[in-house]
Amino acid sequence: MSNPFLILSDSPSTPYSTSSSKPVSITNDSTLSSNLYKDILEYVLLCTVNEQPSSSVIHLDELAVGLPETWDKNLIDQALFERLRMTEPSSHLLTSQTKKSSSKTNDNTITENRCLHYLSGCYQRLLRQRDHFKLVLDDIKKLFIDHSKTAISLPDLYDGQDLSKQWLDLLIDGQENQVICEFTDCINTDLISSSTDEIENLYNSVFRHMYKAIHPFDYFSTELMTYIGILTQLAKWPLLVRIIFRLSHPKTATNRPIRNPLVPSGGDGGRAFEDTLVGSLLSKSCLPSLPGKPYLFFEKPKVMSERDVEITSGTIWQPLRTYQENLSQLFLAFVKNADVRSDVLQWIGDCLIENRGKNKEWSSHNPMTAYMYASDGFLLNLNLILLNLARPFAEPYSQKLLKINPIYAISQNENVHLKDLHKDTPVIVRDEENLVDKNNKIPFNFITEIFFMSHLSYTCGVQRLHRMLLKINEELSHVQSAYNDVTRLHGTNHESIQRLEDAMEKGLTAFLNIKAVLNEPRLLELSNALFTATSSWLVHLASSDQPENEEQIHPIKKLPLPLKPNRQLSYIPEFIMENMTNYLTFLGRFNVQLFESLPHVNEYITFVLVFMGDANRLRNPHLRAALAEALEAIIPNKQHGNGRTLNSSFAEAIFTDHPLIEHLPRVLLDVFVSIELTGQAVAFEQKFNYRRPMYEILEYLWKFDKHREQVKKLATYAEEHIDDAEAPLFLRFINLLMNDANFLLDEALSHMARLKGNQEAMDRGEWNNLPDQQRQELENTFRHTGQTARYTNIMGVKTLAILDMITRDIQSIFCNPAICERLASMLNYFLQHLVGPKRRNLKVRDLHEYQFEPQKLVAKVTDIYLNFSQRDEFCAAVCSDGMSYNEQLFPQAAEVLERIRHPPERIAAFVKLGEHIKEVAAVQKEEDAVYDDAPDEYLDPITSTLMIDPVMLPSSHQIVDRATISRHLLSDQTDPFNRNPLRMQDVIPQLELKQTIEQWKASRRRQQS
Repeated sequence: MSNPFLILSDSPSTPYSTSSSKPVSITNDSTLSSNLYKDILEYVLLCTVNEQPSSSVIHLDELAVGLPETWDKNLIDQALFERLRMTEPSSHLLTSQTKKSSSKTNDNTITENRCLHYLSGCYQRLLRQRDHFKLVLDDIKKLFIDHSKTAISLPDLYDGQDLSKQWLDLLIDGQENQVICEFTDCINTDLISSSTDEIENLYNSVFRHMYKAIHPFDYFSTELMTYIGILTQLAKWPLLVRIIFRLSHPKTATNRPIRNPLVPSGGDGGRAFEDTLVGSLLSKSCLPSLPGKPYLFFEKPKVMSERDVEITSGTIWQPLRTYQENLSQLFLAFVKNADVRSDVLQWIGDCLIENRGKNKEWSSHNPMTAYMYASDGFLLNLNLILLNLARPFAEPYSQKLLKINPIYAISQNENVHLKDLHKDTPVIVRDEENLVDKNNKIPFNFITEIFFMSHLSYTCGVQRLHRMLLKINEELSHVQSAYNDVTRLHGTNHESIQRLEDAMEKGLTAFLNIKAVLNEPRLLELSNALFTATSSWLVHLASSDQPENEEQIHPIKKLPLPLKPNRQLSYIPEFIMENMTNYLTFLGRFNVQLFESLPHVNEYITFVLVFMGDANRLRNPHLRAALAEALEAIIPNKQHGNGRTLNSSFAEAIFTDHPLIEHLPRVLLDVFVSIELTGQAVAFEQKFNYRRPMYEILEYLWKFDKHREQVKKLATYAEEHIDDAEAPLFLRFINLLMNDANFLLDEALSHMARLKGNQEAMDRGEWNNLPDQQRQELENTFRHTGQTARYTNIMGVKTLAILDMITRDIQSIFCNPAICERLASMLNYFLQHLVGPKRRNLKVRDLHEYQFEPQKLVAKVTDIYLNFSQRDEFCAAVCSDGMSYNEQLFPQAAEVLERIRHPPERIAAFVKLGEHIKEVAAVQKEEDAVYDDAPDEYLDPITSTLMIDPVMLPSSHQIVDRATISRHLLSDQTDPFNRNPLRMQDVIPQLELKQTIEQWKASRRRQQS
């Protein structure tokens, strides 16, 4: 009988046929069965008992002795046993006498000596002719599976064969061949149901082989997808998932296959998770895994156009997204089975806790960080996986959000997979009453675990990369400044030019690679989904007394919220808030146009309105200030880091149509004031960095009538309650605004004068003969002075512009005695330095480099004077300033305004104001002469001026004018004489003294007349 199978290939990719190639003629059932088994021996097992076979096959010597007339399954079993025991099957090969073997490939298949590969081949050949062998199909399939199980259970029977390596090969082939996949699945199912030890031994070895194979691949290698497919296939068996994660956990893995020799002994830390099977898959990235390794893209950034950068970014994104989607599907398969979900979550939780330190401030500057913690690519991939797992509940106002249990963040029981969150700083102070919740033994659901893990992974991965990006950006700015300095001082042929150019190119390459990875569209999309959902959940938590008992989550309809916050806010770690501000500020700097296509942006606005101005719900002033920076990201017509701007109509819709937007001015002023509250002081320069975005927002809001009206209402209220125990919000705001303007402009003028002195010393050659070290120190100081001058000039002008903007519409409260004199003397002081004889001290070279624009300053200062031109109180305060005001001040300023071609009508108005103030000064001078000899007890001890409304301070018993102490308490809530706490409502009016002073004044006036 001719072989009907010779025309079929043994290639793993060849599909089996559903009908036989050549039907066998059978006369009765016994003959039929016997002939089927003979066919199986020759065409499935590729063996024979004949000395002259019709095709090339292996001769079974033992089976050929004493053959029965009728063949059955047992005979096939014996044949298999004999064939599998052959160590050199080729020595038993019989070649067909009628025709040559079809090919070398077939010969290799026939003489296959690898046990599991041979059994797999038999299984495939059987199923290719399933219709022909249907009467015995199930029995023979089971025979192949049983022999495979025996081989795996008793590997010593096949000495010299690596059965785990063979099994891995079959798993790989099974990704392309459904029959092989079915074969391995059947064996897995049988082994797992009958023998745990054997399958554990097998897969311990299989997974180690897999780890070694995976280790050298890059993330865009197609082979990696095969291994991910294998693990996804195996994830349906809980036992195998448990083995995978036991081998991938540094605490339970034994004999880790590869250990990084650069990792300090005994100091693996979070890095150890990367050197495992699961970790090796997560570590594949286009970002370098260790310092010194090159970035893969943007090799010549200086010659790339913006279009080139966009194309290259797309080249990075496509394989990255494909790979991360496959990883996400793998982890979804892992956690689908409730029996092993805890093992997976424990691995993720431990991994995140061990790698948290990577995001700490010091770690960005510590080169050993790379060896102590998992790589950036690893943490980024883990973050994408968790964001994908969170996606089903990451929707604003989803009822699934109510399943998130805040107690998880403070719980210390064994059910928590993300340990030590209770050590994190909470958003508000935590009470001791929470001990009950902390020790609660309740189990936590999957949504709760994934919510907190997603946020922590974002902190460890994405947030750190964003900080790296900003750090590289800052370093590039320094390199650019140094390059400019060298070329200006020494020309373009100086020896350090090449070094600086190389540093610039290296930095740009790193910058563009990190920026591209962080701008990957799927990462931004999933992050937005999580953060908008988190925004709505946190607002719900902040606004509800008993959120754990509620069944629905709705948008809030009213602000401000009740004073007392929900205690569960004290469970929430600050890093969750930081993640959202980090995301928004990143978009503002590097991808601002994405805002226009992001869904649910309004949720961020609600979140800002609830938390930014409410210290009862977000204690950290730095975080509340960061919310202002995040909000600034969506202001239009402002050029961002990528040179692009946001569509103005999009932003206008947000700032006018949001249902609670009317509260934004109050919230903004509140956070402005709060960063300087007692006990929450921040560094001075940092304070101005925080206030810069607040100025931008306020300036934008001023364009809208509804927001201006809200500020005017705050001003009116402040004026009506100016003597309240707690100074009204707007009063505190304008006091700090004037403080800022005063400090910044004074610092700016001081630094400009210092720069002029340094430049003159250099011009005279005084630095040339100094020792090198001393000259270098002076040059560094000069450079630092220039940087500080530039900063204070920019911020000073911005602060003055805000003051001008506000006083155009609001003057009354500024004319209160507690404020008016300060404002007038400040304006006089700066105008005198800018237009008087002292202005020569400010003339330095390269004014533009230091952003010093004295003409603009003069124009802005004079504009503020003009805002008060109709207020006699202000005019009187201007001429009462004996330090800086004189009759020449306004004419000198007018000359400068004419030189800079200020609008003629503004100059005329300013000159007219100067004349009016001059007249007021003359009248005031006459009045002051009347009171020249006032008794000391009528004079304010601080200002030495005649008191109008004397009050006694309760602890020091000193008597001062009400306006003086009111002005003092705006900035310092203590008695100026003994530093005891003091409130305005505590001062004691001295009515008798006030009456005595008034009588004395009346008497002096009568005498004078």
